[in-house]
Amino acid sequence: MLPILPRAARVALPLPIAYRTPRDEEWFHSRVVNISESGVLFGPTSLTPGASVEVMFVAPVQIGSMASGKLLCVGEVVRTTETGAAAATLAECRFVLDA
Repeated sequence: MLPILPRAARVALPLPIAYRTPRDEEWFHSRVVNISESGVLFGPTSLTPGASVEVMFVAPVQIGSMASGKLLCVGEVVRTTETGAAAATLAECRFVLDA
């Protein structure tokens, strides 16, 4: 039997977030509901489970092992809520340096 790993601690941070599907050039704007080092719940969106997504946000504090700063992350929507929020895994994140 596989060990059950503890769920990453979620932090309620009402941050602005920009998101898009990888093939889109246009960014859409929404708000973070909560976030952890492994995923983010944000909305409202029109995303559906299984959709690949890119998100960009500024983490004002360290979240788990994720350092603070402007981040661009890729992931996948794993569920949506009745209010239109999307929960996405964060598979890979990198810092964005403003020019």
